[in-house]
Amino acid sequence: MPSRVISDFLHVMNLTSFKIEHYRGTEKKPTALIRYPLASGVSGEKILLVDDVCDTGNTFEVANKHLEEFMQLREIRTAVLHFKKTSSFIPDYYASRMVKWRWIIYPWAAAEDISEFIKQMQPQPQSIAEIRKILQQDYGIRIQTLLIEDILALSQT
Repeated sequence: MPSRVISDFLHVMNLTSFKIEHYRGTEKKPTALIRYPLASGVSGEKILLVDDVCDTGNTFEVANKHLEEFMQLREIRTAVLHFKKTSSFIPDYYASRMVKWRWIIYPWAAAEDISEFIKQMQPQPQSIAEIRKILQQDYGIRIQTLLIEDILALSQT
């Protein structure tokens, strides 16, 4: 999502993507893996590699290696919305540097993240009010009842 917004803002019409998984919901996998490799050729191009968050830096390291192995690029730069101090990778550009680690819920991942938090609650809450209370107490997340209802409805389909 951030790359699409940046592409539009910079009037750059050449946009492609590939998928790297490091988290599945709120569960961190031991290593970042390329799920879907880059499909279009970008050889000879200047690349701005964009992600929403740079947490450990593993995703950027895997992405850079993927690009360098399969493409002859003129230049690779990196950009991220949130750069966490815990990262081993330092992006070229970032909107915010976070000194204190915390979970960030982006609009494009809210349903996935919240549904995972709800699944992990033990014992399972018996009401939406209880879910809201636990999310607030344990995670510092304030969420509207309607959004929880939507998330629960989607997870039952």
